[in-house]
Amino acid sequence: MTLDLKKLTLLVCLIVAIILGVTGVYKYGPSSLVEQDAAVTESGRFADPSLKYVAVIFRHGDRTPVFSYKTDINANAFPEEKGDLTKKGKQHMYQKGKFFRRLYNGFISDLYLDSEIIIKTTKMKRTFMSAALVLAGMYPPKDYQKWSELETVWQPIPISNDSPENISLYDSKKTCPSLYKEVQKVFPKLKSRENEPQISELLSYLSEKCGKQITTENLPLLYDLFLSQMANGLQLPEWIKPNHIQTIESIVSSKEILRFIYLNKKIQTLYIAPLLKEISLNMELRSNDSNLKSTRKMHLYSGHDNTVMTASGYLHSDIIGSVYFGASLHFHLYFDNTNGYTIKLFYYGRWDDEKGEEVPIPSCGNPCKLQDFTTFINEIFSPEWGKECQDV
Repeated sequence: MTLDLKKLTLLVCLIVAIILGVTGVYKYGPSSLVEQDAAVTESGRFADPSLKYVAVIFRHGDRTPVFSYKTDINANAFPEEKGDLTKKGKQHMYQKGKFFRRLYNGFISDLYLDSEIIIKTTKMKRTFMSAALVLAGMYPPKDYQKWSELETVWQPIPISNDSPENISLYDSKKTCPSLYKEVQKVFPKLKSRENEPQISELLSYLSEKCGKQITTENLPLLYDLFLSQMANGLQLPEWIKPNHIQTIESIVSSKEILRFIYLNKKIQTLYIAPLLKEISLNMELRSNDSNLKSTRKMHLYSGHDNTVMTASGYLHSDIIGSVYFGASLHFHLYFDNTNGYTIKLFYYGRWDDEKGEEVPIPSCGNPCKLQDFTTFINEIFSPEWGKECQDV
């Protein structure tokens, strides 16, 4: 009898373990991705009949550093090439796409429709891959769009590489010499601080520990390396203390530096104005009922931290702070009988920020009417953009 009781107890434990295991796979395993996506049936936060058009600018996912130094203990931590998406970056942008689905479900169809949405990207690998992962999160294949007998969370969706943001902010010497010249003015501002005792001491310390000369010119890249490594769960060298990170941040991300770059009218005109102009034109088209069948209701733009910072700098008239991987800026066009067509701007500070915040557009008024928004964007957009880019 004792033996039978033991067998019965063992059998019960095995059954419980199997049930828990299946539940765990359902919740956390690969198949759960399909199940969780399929469960998004309720209307999203922004599934409002008054919402007529959406444009979203988002930063790519976590990437590898683009800088290196001799003594880096994490030098071999990334199998990917410099500047490419990491495994975490891929996971995070897939989750970002699922978040977009939860935000806009009902505003956009649960099936991918080319007539409804388009995504554009810069010409960097990390923005292309981020775009693909966001789309995978938004549009798990359903019904006739299931193309495989095996379970899959992915379906092929076109990605356009003709984003209006077609030049790099810090690498535009050939594509937009005028922008390059303006951006270079920031480095003398940084260099002027090298003689400050605290900063001079820090640069000497970092140069010694890195086995490489660290100056105010490459300090932003070293800071970026530290941020990228921490974002991927890596431990920094023991000689880098929290106070060092804080001091570096105070140098490379000071209000003076950020405002010089992101509130600079010339940089805004040459770098972000074409993208903002395209968004305002699409809003104008969507405000005309005769265009509703021939225009898309959503445009996504896969870009960089500089994209989000420069756009928000112009619209918000100030710096919104650090733009983490997966951060996004959302433009909404609404219509109601009282105010007509109005614009609202929302900001989500990182890939897992699901709360977000509405960002005021001071120069456009409250409510920000479409006509005022269009006028506001036209103030920085130049029809002679190509010519101005080449003027040095």
